[in-house]
Amino acid sequence: MKKSFGLSLVLAAALALGATSANAASIKATGAWEIDAQLTKHNALEDVTNDNGFSVGQRMRTRFEFIANENLKGVLETQIGTNSWGNGLYQIGAGRTPNTTSRGALSAGNGNIMMRKGYVDFKWPGTKVNFLVGYQSLALPSAFGTGNAIFDDHAAGAVAVVPVTDNVTLVGGFTRAVDLNSFGSTSANTRTDNSIDAGFMFANLDFTGYKVQPFAAYSYAGKNAVAAAASAADGTLAGQVAGNGQTTGDSIRGYYAGVAFTMTALDPFKVMADLNYGRSNSNNRVGGSWGKSDRAGWLFDLAVDYTGLSMMTPEVFFAYTSGANADKRTDGRMATVSAENWTYGSFWMQTANGLGGTVTGITDSDSKRNLGFWALGASLKDIKLIDKLSHTVNLVYFKGTNNTNIAANNITTSYGRTLTTKDSILEFDLNTKYQIYEELSLGLDLGYINASFDKTLWANATGWDSSDLSKDAYKAALMLNYNF
Repeated sequence: MKKSFGLSLVLAAALALGATSANAASIKATGAWEIDAQLTKHNALEDVTNDNGFSVGQRMRTRFEFIANENLKGVLETQIGTNSWGNGLYQIGAGRTPNTTSRGALSAGNGNIMMRKGYVDFKWPGTKVNFLVGYQSLALPSAFGTGNAIFDDHAAGAVAVVPVTDNVTLVGGFTRAVDLNSFGSTSANTRTDNSIDAGFMFANLDFTGYKVQPFAAYSYAGKNAVAAAASAADGTLAGQVAGNGQTTGDSIRGYYAGVAFTMTALDPFKVMADLNYGRSNSNNRVGGSWGKSDRAGWLFDLAVDYTGLSMMTPEVFFAYTSGANADKRTDGRMATVSAENWTYGSFWMQTANGLGGTVTGITDSDSKRNLGFWALGASLKDIKLIDKLSHTVNLVYFKGTNNTNIAANNITTSYGRTLTTKDSILEFDLNTKYQIYEELSLGLDLGYINASFDKTLWANATGWDSSDLSKDAYKAALMLNYNF
């Protein structure tokens, strides 16, 4: 009896271990840790805000994949920063026990780790249909630039990826970008019509020599969400509000469509093009007389790479985004949802006035104010003349397409980001990277902007002295990047 009881214990322990083993997930960790030192002058293209100086910034992104099997995993990505050394998370004493009387990170304590992504990634049993549910990266297709100008950000949502054939995949999803109902808190807001939702669908048509990605999307911002965004002065709806400043009184509906096209059939030439259209409207009557708020416009870009050289890739490109017109009631700029990654070049659209620096992500409101320009550029990418050392050179000319009345009537706080038909920018970048190890690189980014703004126009719009405007900008950034 004792022997039988002992054997039962052994079998039970074995079953328990087996069950534990079956439910265990393997963990894969990857990350991007970045530290950069920047010396800048006139990043805002003016001499009013005193943005000149030296700073060191740091950001640490770490991604964990909890893999159950080839069909199921959970993804958690954390981020610490971006902050400057000596400020916030990286000031003296940061990470101590929180207390309400301290400043900066001392009041928060313990490092301020935030969730950047958290979602479940799985395939439906017996199929190749992939689902991604949770807080994740969501983006509409783009062929050129660094992302889609309409929607490219992190948001909570559900996405289905459906393979149709070896060459055709359909992708559809829903995202709740904003919900002001704070369920679970002591100050829960349970009003209705106070969320921002979006649905999207696109196709990947990937054949030998070319890839076509048509897309469509729809967004809806409830009237209470619109009112709250206006009162908080945040940028959540910056890309959907027209020049008349429509902010309260009605919901906003957005309609978006486009196509991304890439062709390699003409090897050694690679052709990339995007065509995007976005429109938003609301029946709110601002001031009781201007009528409904409309914003509608488009974007087009075309780039050609020559891939026949082993030591570099030359590129030329053209881009056009429609601009705001003279009418307060309508806005000729393309409506957008959120464009965290979209840029051309690597300085003007990545300055403290736009992206916030080398390692700082773009702010939602600023990304919309960069609309309304055409650009002509040339690049020499990935120049490799010495082992482990590479360079990229950019020369880009930006010219505004926004009517000059926008400065007086529509947007009075966006000098340096909004270009009228009287404003232009010439940008030159020299970006260098040295690969110390496979996972560790040292970079040096040099940039110069020659600014040509209508000083009288913007002095009247901002109230600043014209002698402080249209200043050339300079940057030098030394970056240490650990990617594992």
